[in-house]
Amino acid sequence: MTALIKYPFTNDNESLITDILSENQVLAFPTETVYGLGGNAFSKEVADRIYLIKQRPRNKPFPLLITLKWLKKLCLWNDSRIDDLIEAFWPGPLTLILNSNPDLPKHLKNNSGTLAVRFSSSAVVQRLIELGEYPLIGTSANRSGFPACTSADEVASHLKDDVDIVIDGYNRSENLASTIVHCLTEPFKILRQGSISLKELNHICKIQK
Repeated sequence: MTALIKYPFTNDNESLITDILSENQVLAFPTETVYGLGGNAFSKEVADRIYLIKQRPRNKPFPLLITLKWLKKLCLWNDSRIDDLIEAFWPGPLTLILNSNPDLPKHLKNNSGTLAVRFSSSAVVQRLIELGEYPLIGTSANRSGFPACTSADEVASHLKDDVDIVIDGYNRSENLASTIVHCLTEPFKILRQGSISLKELNHICKIQK
């Protein structure tokens, strides 16, 4: 049966979440955009479970939720425009597609060796990463083809007992997904318009649709 935990966490709940993350279980949690579905990013077991829950094709690796501590361990780049985007929009609803560290587990990367990463401004997400001591898989909480869940109640109704823990936290009134920018094209390319507009991005560097 799925457990419901409210944020802010009690000490007991933090201990429970730490155990859940170390045991490769799956959580649903609020981000600054829509509800996320995830767990220990380095666990292939977690990734396999989330593929099954979402009914998502295996050739579509999941984005990761990170902190700046993890960024240079996971990704490689040498482009000041990327640094400028990070400084302008992180933490926040911007997902960047970057070259991945070649030493990462295969289940994290797509065939071209890239990785989608986001430093979320959600206090819930940041605390989960601290408690687990690793980045999180951070895909939207929904089955493929259905709208992303925007509340704990929606997650419980849509995904039922497939998730081990649902975290009930704050929600924004505007529940747009993150904006995705591919940073390996010239110029950079926006792959999904979300909370951050193309106009805002172009104040920082040239981005095409």
